[in-house]
Amino acid sequence: MILPLDAGTSASRLQLVAGALSPLIDRMTDAASAARGLADDVDWQAEAAQAFHERAVAWAGDVSGLACLAETVRLEALRARDRAAFAAALPGVAPTGDRR
Repeated sequence: MILPLDAGTSASRLQLVAGALSPLIDRMTDAASAARGLADDVDWQAEAAQAFHERAVAWAGDVSGLACLAETVRLEALRARDRAAFAAALPGVAPTGDRR
C-alpha cells in the first residue's frame, strides 16, 4: 500500500527532481552541440561523410528536442513544488484538487 505524501515531503521531492534534471539538460545540450560540431568538421567529399553529417545533424536535433522536453518537465516540477509548499504552509486554505 502506498501512503500519500504530505505537502512538505512532496515539495522536497519535487525539488530533488528539478535539481536532478538540470545537469541532465546541460549534458544533452552539450551532446547536441558536440554532434553539430562533428558534423561541421567532416570533409564533404565522401558520400559516407555526407551521410554522417545528415545523421549527426538529425541526432543533434532529436537530443535538443529531448533537452527542451526535460526543461519543460523541470519547470513543471518546480511549479508543483511551489504548489505543494504553499499547501504545506496553509493547510486549511490551499486547494488540494479540482473542486467544481
